[in-house]
Amino acid sequence: MTNILVGIDGSDGARRAAEFGRKVAQAFKAHLTFLHVIEKLPPSTWTRLETLEGEWYEEQIRNATELLASLSEELQAPDVEQAIELGHPVDVICREAEERNIDLIILGRHGHRPGPRLLIGSVGAQVAATVNRSVTIVR
Repeated sequence: MTNILVGIDGSDGARRAAEFGRKVAQAFKAHLTFLHVIEKLPPSTWTRLETLEGEWYEEQIRNATELLASLSEELQAPDVEQAIELGHPVDVICREAEERNIDLIILGRHGHRPGPRLLIGSVGAQVAATVNRSVTIVR
């Protein structure tokens, strides 16, 4: 195992996933990437927010940069790669896993929605069902 990707969204589950990812990366001496995905604004908001859209994205990038930096510092993982991408989380995680030749994707459990996804979260369930990589969901 040489490349590990951890999805980071600011939740407690993502923090636990990051901590687990750091431990696995240390054990295998693997490259670790923390990935934060900024979701695009829905098209219905474009006409109302055209002038604010650029500012909103800039703020989201600043927030994501701070989140990844503070998490890396908190977990004492100075060598972790910090990536910020724009798009739908499932699509971006799957694409980045392929492009980066990721061996293991680690995601936090959420359980915000009812149904079978309650146990692992909709993003985790969709990534696990879509990507041709190993996926670990951290509780």
